[in-house]
Formats: sequence, structure tokens, C-alpha cells
Amino acid sequence: MSTTRNALSAEYLYELYSTAIRHDVVCSILVAHMRREYLPDRTFQHVQEVFVNHYRTYKSPPSYAVLAQTFASDFDALELVNTFREYDGENNPEAVVDLLETYIKGVRLQAVYGEVGKLYNQSRQAEAEAKLKEYAEWLAGFTLKDSAFVDVVKTFSVRFGRNRRREEELQASGVRPVTRFYIPDLDELNAGRNLRGQLSCILASTGVGKSHMAKYIGIRANVDDGLHVLHFQLEGSEEEALNAYSGGLIARNAFYFERGRISELEMRRFEKEIERYAGSITVRSFPRFAARISTIDIRNAIAEYRKINARTPDIVIIDSMDLLNDASRRQWGAEHERSKRIAVANDLKDLAADENVWMVVTYQATIENRDWLNDENNVLTEYNCSEAKGLARPCTHLISLNQSSAEREANLMRLHVAKSRFFRKGDTFRIATDYDNETFYDAARTLGFRR
Repeated sequence: MSTTRNALSAEYLYELYSTAIRHDVVCSILVAHMRREYLPDRTFQHVQEVFVNHYRTYKSPPSYAVLAQTFASDFDALELVNTFREYDGENNPEAVVDLLETYIKGVRLQAVYGEVGKLYNQSRQAEAEAKLKEYAEWLAGFTLKDSAFVDVVKTFSVRFGRNRRREEELQASGVRPVTRFYIPDLDELNAGRNLRGQLSCILASTGVGKSHMAKYIGIRANVDDGLHVLHFQLEGSEEEALNAYSGGLIARNAFYFERGRISELEMRRFEKEIERYAGSITVRSFPRFAARISTIDIRNAIAEYRKINARTPDIVIIDSMDLLNDASRRQWGAEHERSKRIAVANDLKDLAADENVWMVVTYQATIENRDWLNDENNVLTEYNCSEAKGLARPCTHLISLNQSSAEREANLMRLHVAKSRFFRKGDTFRIATDYDNETFYDAARTLGFRR
């Protein structure tokens, strides 16, 4: 929506940004609601971009020292930051936010007034009235201040209308829906719910196949739905991940692809098949030697992917979350490993929401007791994570892979829904696998033994 109002005054902006540096709540409002057209020049816009990136990464406002270092070579921006410091005092955060709210409402009113006038002049009265109604509903629900009390009944229609418009905007945006785990039992439970903005964790003990399941989701998303997948390989080599994906795309053991043992005739057929797929799979690996990979590296890599491909990935896969550090990059001691893992999960959950992607991660189960695992009445739950429920809490889904020695010999396993925020948990499904052909879920064999 275009605006017809002048940008905010420089004096008010000096006070607004200096207040945002001192108050987390004001900074979060600034990041969420400030638009480029509200700002008077490019220098202010550059400073706003830094505030947005810093707050989304660290969940706190940038300090004057951070801003000074960031703009060390940009004298205009540095001078602007120094001006913020001059306005730094006993500013009233509530008054500053109230003024911004009033301004945004005024911008929206002027824009709607202009649009309604044009529609009336074109004899499109019904559309004009709909615009006015939409504005009235927005105005009734819009505020920059947190309210401790929300009346469910009084806001019922307004909230429903807001939800409907959000869905309509999503459909009109052309963003592909992400709704499937590509395993019928889980898809039936999910019932078409949007997985964007959600964090799904695959929990399994060593060698069961958590990486296989993650790659299976990436392959089917590419082949079946034309989605774009970004895979972060933190465990194992880049070549291993590339070969596994390549084998999975053609349902052949990665060994044959790795050793070049596929005939020319088959390769030509496979190449033609792969060219028809509308999606993509991109692998990004990180060297593990003396490296501390953090969620900031994941965020930066997604930004780099977007810059190169002019799009954001639909699904981000991380194999494995165990090897990540949180955004603070602090040196956690062994006694604080639990806090570190929870911080990582929280970062990834926020990142999934910020980037509007489905975040799929793998995690190593702590229990390796063979006798316990061989009892097919047992399934892994959040209590088999080293951080127990604290780690599972940020996850939208926690799906555990369970396999006894007998099931391993028969290429079977049990999937258990240990946690789900939007559908029932506790269900366990037995499925067949075909790792010899890089296939996690063997649909034909699964249906065969269930009959």
C-alpha cells in the first residue's frame, strides 16, 4: 500500500532510536513496524537495516559500541548514531511508542482515503465500502502496546478476518505450501497444516537412520512438490551428503553413484528424469576441525542462499543439531551443556519463523542400552534427549525412530510421535525401509506387511 504522508521528523527519530537502544520492547516494535518509506533518507534506512539484523540475530538492541564499529567506514551513519547518543536520556518509552502508533494509523488512513476516493470516482462503491470496512477492522485491532487483557468475544470477528486475510495474502503471494512429511501416517495426522515456521526434530540412536529420514524429506519435497531445500551438513562430509541425495533421487545405492558404476544408458534416463523436477536441493557443509558452527552461521548462510538464488528456501534441514552452538557463541562449560542445547533449539525455532521455512533437524538420542532398545514395547521420547523436556519444548514436532536388532535385520522400524503441537502425540507406526536403494520409506513393503 502506498503512502501519501511525509516521513517521520528527524528529531522524533533521534529520540525513537536512542530509546530503542535502551529498551528491548521499543527495539522489537521498531524492527517489526518501521518501514523504509517512514524514514527521511538512505542513512536512516541503512541504520534501520542494522537494527533489524542485529535484533533478529541476538534478540537484543545493538549497543552504541556495536553501531560505532559497524559504521566505522560510513561517516554519515556514524554521525547519525552520535546524534542518537545526544538524545539519549530519560525518554519516556510509552510516549515514544504512542507517537509511532499514531503516525502509522495516520499513514494507513491517508492511503485508504485516497484509494476509496478513486473507487467512488470509478463507480465501484461496493469495493470502496469493503476498503473502509477493512480499515475499520484493522484500526480496531492495531496497537503497538502490549495488552495483558484481550476479550475473546469482542475481538472474535476481527481476529477471524485478520486470519482470513493472512491466508489470502499467503495464497496470492505464490509461496508454495509446505504441508507434508511424505510419510502417509504422519501426513494423515498433520491434515494439511502449514509446516512453515515450525521446527521438527528427528530423534534416534546411532545408526538407525535419522539422517536418512531428513534426506528423504528433502528428496520427496523436491520431486513431489517442487520445493527448494537447503541442507546443512554438520555431521559427515559434503561428498557423503551429495552422494546420498544423488542415490536417493534415482533410488540406487549411493555406492554405485560414488564409484561411477551406473551405465551410460541408465545415466541418460536418470538425467532426463531429474531435469523434470521443479524443485532443488542445495547442500552447504561446514568444516568441523577446530570450528564452532553457530545458529548465526545458519542464518547468514540462508541470507547468502537468498542473495544467490533470489529466493528463500522452503525447507531447511540441519544434520545434526547436536553440533551447533547458539547465537551468543559463548564458551559453554560441560555443566551448562543443557542450557546451550535449549538455546540452540530456541534460536532455530525463531529462525524458522523469521525466514518462513520448515526447519527439520536431527538429534542423537542419549540412550544406547541395546537391551532397552531391543524391547519393541519401548520408544524414544523427549526423556531420551540429553536435555529432556527443555530441548523438546521449542520443537513443534519430535519424531523418534525406534529399531530393535530383529527389526534392523528385517529393514523395519517404528516411528513414534513423541511430541506434536497441533495434532495428537503418542501414536507409533511401523514402517519398512530400503536403505540399500537410499529409500527411507518403502511404501510398497509397508503396505504389504500391514495387510
